[in-house]
Amino acid sequence: MNPVTYDILTQRIKQLGNLPAMPAILSRLCETLSRKSNQIDVEKVVEQISYDKSLTAQCLRLANSALFRQRGDVSSVREAVFALGLWRIRDLAFSCSLPMMFANLKTTVGKEMFWRHALGTALVAQGLGHELGVKGAEEIYLAGLLHDVGILVNGVLFAEEFGDVLEEAKQKKVPVEEVEKSILGFSHAESGRILAELWRLPVDLSEVIEYHCQPQDQKPPSDITLLVHTADLTCQKLGLGYGYELASDDASSLTRIWEPLCARFPMAQAFKEEAYNHLLIHLVSQADILADHIFTPTMATKRDVPCDSHSR
Repeated sequence: MNPVTYDILTQRIKQLGNLPAMPAILSRLCETLSRKSNQIDVEKVVEQISYDKSLTAQCLRLANSALFRQRGDVSSVREAVFALGLWRIRDLAFSCSLPMMFANLKTTVGKEMFWRHALGTALVAQGLGHELGVKGAEEIYLAGLLHDVGILVNGVLFAEEFGDVLEEAKQKKVPVEEVEKSILGFSHAESGRILAELWRLPVDLSEVIEYHCQPQDQKPPSDITLLVHTADLTCQKLGLGYGYELASDDASSLTRIWEPLCARFPMAQAFKEEAYNHLLIHLVSQADILADHIFTPTMATKRDVPCDSHSR
């Protein structure tokens, strides 16, 4: 994005005031958890979560689920923090709070569809990071969850134009960012970066948002950006996208999607075609199942947004 467009878009976002501010609970958790592991005050994390009754309930619910339940019931936030781990607690806080932030905003984007894709990308990227031994795994989930936040920005601030973007992208079966460039003059990756800066998110996370469509343009290259890019394409390819399938060609095949991972991660080279196809399909399938769990009919009717837990 050229500087003039950047400044105009930044000012429009600030002046309209339609986009929500980062919830205090998320800002405090990010600040607390930004320290080195041995310097994090666990009791402070417990205190911060305890202030939010909804988040407290979700933490207890997840800690007592079949996936994480230890011996005995988890009955306090402190027990939940130790049962789930600090990073999963942070991811859970974002998973619950972000959809609620946009719940009352009018947008041309289907909110459930958007958050299903966001959740899917987060889980697939995280699963790939685990399989390929990528360092910094605690950052992968959040990067995946937020990668397309610019789509909500564009859908709120430029509702009419972005409606045209979605319609043309569906008709041509091409990625949204290709049409955004021609209609809006910028993509959701760029507007998402601006929102991330306004939210004062870490620079590394802001850069994943900016470069997730074109990870090859990021200097220096980021492992997490490539994982999120791969997960994003995989979800779109396998039906966890924005309501339409991308045009089928060799460039969008799972083999072409996997190839950049082989160039970056030695462990990716050990996967044969059948193995990585199975892995990608399995990761998306698991994410889809979890999304179905989150978007129960009752919750969809009451809020039209998810506020539930996720798993690692």
